[in-house]
Amino acid sequence: MRTKVITAVAVAAAIASAALTLLPWVDVSRLGLPIRWNGLGIYIGEDRETYGHLLAGMVNSVPGWIVLIASLAAAVAVIASARVRVLGFVGCGCAVVAFVTAAVCLVYPAVLGGDAKNEMGISLVPDRQVLNSGALIAEAAATAVLVACTALAAFRTKSVVGEDG
Repeated sequence: MRTKVITAVAVAAAIASAALTLLPWVDVSRLGLPIRWNGLGIYIGEDRETYGHLLAGMVNSVPGWIVLIASLAAAVAVIASARVRVLGFVGCGCAVVAFVTAAVCLVYPAVLGGDAKNEMGISLVPDRQVLNSGALIAEAAATAVLVACTALAAFRTKSVVGEDG
């Protein structure tokens, strides 16, 4: 496979991963409360203008920001690796950080929930029930593609450079 194609797929996966952080990751609407937070910890419920400032910061926004920043950094690094070979490995490392963060959120939903359940009086509800698994599975898939593409780009760049000189 050509390096440009791998780079293009990596950039597309990074953009998809960044966009997926804007989807609801924590969703309590299944419990009768129309309240949702995206991966960046921003309340995106129906009454955002009225209650947004009260509900902002109730969930952990750090994992979403890590995924967003690491995915975009991986895209920039894999593009720049055409000129500086070591950036291919930096991009691969950033992609791994994004993937591991998304996987941890999927495996341990309490990482995202924070104290929101206690503050809303639903502390007895299992963490898995307030997690939007579909969005997080899509996030993990996008970051897995990003890891694969950045790894291919990093090691392909190494082998191509090794053959030339």
